Amino acid sequence: MVVDTHTVTVAPIAGTRMVHELADGIELELRDAVAWKGTAETERPIVIQHELGDARPVGLQPVLDVPPWCTFYVDQRGEPASLFHAVFGEVDRLLSCEAPGDAYVVRYGATPREAVVPLQSELAAYSFALSARGVGLIAHACAFVTSGGEGVLCPGVSGTGKSTLASLLGEHVPGLALLTDDRAIVTLDDRLTLWGSPWPGAARITSGGAAPLTTVVFIRHATSISMRAVAPSEAFRRIVNTLSMPLWEPARCGRALEIIDAIVSRAALVEAAYPPTPEAARWFARAVGHTGSLGPDATR
Repeated sequence: MVVDTHTVTVAPIAGTRMVHELADGIELELRDAVAWKGTAETERPIVIQHELGDARPVGLQPVLDVPPWCTFYVDQRGEPASLFHAVFGEVDRLLSCEAPGDAYVVRYGATPREAVVPLQSELAAYSFALSARGVGLIAHACAFVTSGGEGVLCPGVSGTGKSTLASLLGEHVPGLALLTDDRAIVTLDDRLTLWGSPWPGAARITSGGAAPLTTVVFIRHATSISMRAVAPSEAFRRIVNTLSMPLWEPARCGRALEIIDAIVSRAALVEAAYPPTPEAARWFARAVGHTGSLGPDATR
């Protein structure tokens, strides 16, 4: 992140730079920010204005509650908003849409007593913008690039083992390029592309790399090693819960479903079960084509 008195710029994420514009009295907490170098900039930026004001969702219709963290709303245009609750002692803050896909505003109900961690506003605004532009989705996933240049997405909810897998692969599989241990970006134009992001998980792994998305691996803990093929219908049910579906914007869900359909119809789909060991990490890399394929029916 690049910082001056009133502006914080996040290097491009999947080609799109994010710019925080800060009113007097509002600072962002950057101590724990990862060293994100970003990608090449190919798209217009997303601007997030931070200001003091009325954080009540007046005139907004609630559509989705995610307790205790936030509540999603839509305005009269059908554009999204999110009220972030003061779970850890912060002040309530309302993220709303100024210009769909381009500009968003965070209003704080009172002057924050401490610097604000920007994770929630960045994730929400970026997700809103991806949906408005119709270009992609955020995936809750570990992701990496094989030595052959192919992108592998390992989606999963919290506790699935994404950060553990990323750490094991990084430590025990030379030549493999990790993109993220927690949040990846999937975009669709003529092809599916897998990108890293500046929003890591427990392993703190991020990279501005990208690759064609060729494989989706659903991961699970087990005492022995195995891999099986997954049917597109099963993959659809499993992956949809790990993606930033715009459930607050029904009119834009159609494009999101097109992206998911492209993923499950174009990528190889497998489930891998394994214990969290170096041996399993090396097997995992081989099985998805990093150093010679074992194939989708591979077992130890």
